[in-house]
Amino acid sequence: MGRAEQYWKLATEVRIRASKESNPILKAEWENLAGTYVRLAEQTEDATGALPTYDPIWDILDRSAR
Repeated sequence: MGRAEQYWKLATEVRIRASKESNPILKAEWENLAGTYVRLAEQTEDATGALPTYDPIWDILDRSAR
């Protein structure tokens, strides 16, 4: 799975969490986070071949693999 696909997956997971949130402030924050992942996915797709200085997705994946 490529980096862009991982961002899309995270966006989907966060949107699901937002849909289950009853607190409107927290729901908005989850939706904001999902939008950030979407923007990261789009930027990653646009920057084919570019190597980022910092890629936060690897930190998330490393933590989830433990």
